Amino acid sequence: MVISNKDIKTIYFCPKKAKLDIQNENRQLSDFLFTTEVFGCYLGVQVDEVLSDNPLIVKILKSGKKISEYHMLEGAFIAYVAESNDIDLREIIFESTYYSVSITRTNWRHYITKLLSLLSYFCEESEFKISKTHLCRLCKYSGQCFHETVNLESLTFIQGIKGKTLEKLNSMGITSLRDIISMYEKLKKEFGEEKAQRLYYHANSIIENKPVLFKKVDKLSDGIYLDIESYTPFDFDYLFGVLENGRYIPFLATDPSKERYTFENIVKYLEKRQQPIYHFHNYEIMRFKKLSKKYGVNLSKELLSRFVDVYKIYAGHVALPIPSYSLKSIAKFFGFNWRTDINGLSVINYYREYLATNNKSILKEILKYNEDDVRATEFIVKKLNELSEINENGGN
Repeated sequence: MVISNKDIKTIYFCPKKAKLDIQNENRQLSDFLFTTEVFGCYLGVQVDEVLSDNPLIVKILKSGKKISEYHMLEGAFIAYVAESNDIDLREIIFESTYYSVSITRTNWRHYITKLLSLLSYFCEESEFKISKTHLCRLCKYSGQCFHETVNLESLTFIQGIKGKTLEKLNSMGITSLRDIISMYEKLKKEFGEEKAQRLYYHANSIIENKPVLFKKVDKLSDGIYLDIESYTPFDFDYLFGVLENGRYIPFLATDPSKERYTFENIVKYLEKRQQPIYHFHNYEIMRFKKLSKKYGVNLSKELLSRFVDVYKIYAGHVALPIPSYSLKSIAKFFGFNWRTDINGLSVINYYREYLATNNKSILKEILKYNEDDVRATEFIVKKLNELSEINENGGN
C-alpha cells in the first residue's frame, strides 16, 4: 500500500475511506517526489511546487480558510520521508486563498510521534469502524457504509444525531433504531416533542426504507435553478449554471479578470425574472453577497428574497433513509443519475487540470456536471411537491 501526504486528512477523519481510496488507485512509487517504507507501507511525497532543491523548499496548495492539526501532520509526513532520504528539507509552505503559512523543523518535529502512531494504526489494521464525518457528504462509499449500519440498526447515520446527542441516547439505553421507536415517550421527556419526533420519523424512514414528510411544506412553484462552481485556490467563481424552463444556461468566466463581468450578467439575468431561485445549501447566496461586496454590485432585497435553499426545506421537513443530506444522496435516492463521476471536491482538481492544459474536453465535463447539479435540484423540488401532495391525500 502506497500512502501519500495528501491522504493524511482523510486518514485523520475517516481511515476506512482512506484505505478504500488507496486500494482503488493504481499508485506507482515513480509517481512521487521521494518515498520511504514504514509499518509495511510505502510513504510517498507529492507537492504542488518545488521552490528550491537544495535546501528543499516545497509548496502545498490548499482550499480551506485556516491551518488545522491535520495540516501539521501532513507537514510531519513530508519531513519524515525527506529525512529518511537524507534530504535537507528547510521549509513547507501551505497556501490557499486565505493564508500562506510556512512551517519548519520547529513546527513539524512536535507532530512526528503522533504521525507515526496514526500511520501504525492505519497500516496494521484491516478493518475500521464506520463513523459519520463531514467527508460522508461527498464520499462514494457512504452508501455502502450506510447499508452496513442499517443492517445493524445502528444510529450512526440518523440525521441530526451528533456526538453529545448520541452520548445522551446511549446513556438512556437507546442504541438501535428500534430503541428510538419503542422509547419514544422517554425521548419526549428528555429532548422535547419536536426533537423526539424528528428522531422517531428518521428512525422509521430508515427501517421502512421510505421517505417520511414529518412537517407540512407548501407546494413549491416553478422557478429558476442555480449552481455555482468555484476554484477555491484562487477564490474564483468561474461558472454560474442556470436552469430555466428546462434550458441550461452557463454563465462562464474564462479567467479571473472576467469574474466581475460574468457576475454582473447573472445578476441582470435574475433581476429580469420574478420566479423563485432554487439552490442547494447556502453556498450560492453566500457567494452572491461576497461578490456583491467585492465588486460593488447592488443586490436588491427583492432579488435576495427569491433565493430558496432546497437543502433547508428537506432537512426541516423530510426524513430520508440516506447517509447524508447532500444533493447527490437525495437526488440519487429518488432515481436521478449524474452523467459524470465528478463531485464537489474533485471538480476543483478537474478545473486545476483545465487551467494547466487548456483541454476543452475537461471544461466540457465540468459544464456537464454543473448542468446535472441544477437538473438534480429541479428534480428533488418536484419530488418534494409529490411527497406533499401524497401527504395531503392521506398517503393514497
